[in-house]
Amino acid sequence: MSADRHVVLGGNGVAGRETVRALVRAGRSPVSVGRRPAAVDGATSATADLLDAADVARVLDGAEVAYLVVAPAYSARVWAQQWPVITRNVVDAALQYGVRLVYLDNVYAYGELRGPMTEQTELRPNSRKGAIRADVVRALDAAAARGLDVTIGRSADFYGPGADTSAFDMFGLAPIARGKAGSWLVDADRPHSLTYTPDVGAALAVLGTEPAAGGRTWHLPTAPALTGREYLRLAAGPSARVKVIGRGTLRIGALFSTPARETLEMAYQYEAPYLFDSTAFESAFGVTATPVEEGIAATLRALRATAR
Repeated sequence: MSADRHVVLGGNGVAGRETVRALVRAGRSPVSVGRRPAAVDGATSATADLLDAADVARVLDGAEVAYLVVAPAYSARVWAQQWPVITRNVVDAALQYGVRLVYLDNVYAYGELRGPMTEQTELRPNSRKGAIRADVVRALDAAAARGLDVTIGRSADFYGPGADTSAFDMFGLAPIARGKAGSWLVDADRPHSLTYTPDVGAALAVLGTEPAAGGRTWHLPTAPALTGREYLRLAAGPSARVKVIGRGTLRIGALFSTPARETLEMAYQYEAPYLFDSTAFESAFGVTATPVEEGIAATLRALRATAR
């Protein structure tokens, strides 16, 4: 691989695809790595299993920057099995070959909060998935002490074109795209930050190409929070009906549905204001988040196009 090669580990997921596209726009030569071949114009495809140390070493040999954006199945059990292995394999290969690492994180490790989330917020997880994510961060911190050049980009909840497992896309925008009422989880009148997936990719590309970004945690550009009701009415109209999926419904669903069970664990995020502050990134790099109105409109267009 060339010295300018940027390797996206998990390039077939929505964050991976957006990162690859952003790197192509930036004039880089990204390699999209996944278990199956990728197809993004301007990128090279490579197949690898991140649970296999030899596979990871093979794709990182000769790379300049690696982006760890993989998304294992949304299950605490799967995460507990896979994240420690993936982290160890990527850290070992990055240290071996002197690769700079950019890691995409979420906010689960912060746990339950009553104020804005900033880069200085303590990691105090109160869920199984949050504890696993916190362990990944601790492993990266330990690797940094061994010489790993690592940068963390942290995002709020996703939404955007192709974000099929996003709660907002799945429960809110997908039904609206089909002409039905959209739903919000637990409480539709609490503000809740949402990060637009093309903004995630663009920001990770900045973290991987700007020397000043290295060695710290950044909150990725995220528009000011609205309430669930406000998001859904931006999508469906100012008087649109808004459905709420309450804790009781999730508990019943959790008896026979894995997605409902995994969502129930994180329901606390919808019971209080969920406020994600990305001021530091925006000020440092002159980048702002896509306005929510534009992001919702683009996501609905994508949903309607795939439904044809």
